[in-house]
Amino acid sequence: MMRALAAIFVLSLAGAAAAQTTPMPVAPPVSPALPQIPGSAPSPVLTQPGLVHQPFGGTTAPIPPPAATAPIDQQKMQSYRSDLLSQQRALDRQGVSPGSEQYRNIQQQLNQPNPIPR
Repeated sequence: MMRALAAIFVLSLAGAAAAQTTPMPVAPPVSPALPQIPGSAPSPVLTQPGLVHQPFGGTTAPIPPPAATAPIDQQKMQSYRSDLLSQQRALDRQGVSPGSEQYRNIQQQLNQPNPIPR
């Protein structure tokens, strides 16, 4: 038991000696000079964000914004055509002959330049 206490005492002394030889951390150097102030004013693009959207150089005619969606009538026609194609695929899956009246009716509506929904 005495040996164990002696060993702990010796190790603690060795740890204390090692701690004393480790240098203390030093604060990083601080420059006494102040940061340089920019010599000119900020860019006009930073102070006037609208300039980003104007062409560089002279003025040109304004460009109209792009249309977000197709007109409602065109959307209806596309939807109607998509429905007809779905019906035609369903008939194909059922094995209905392309010569049948129902199949020909759908094909005729698809071939019209501007199909009118019923």
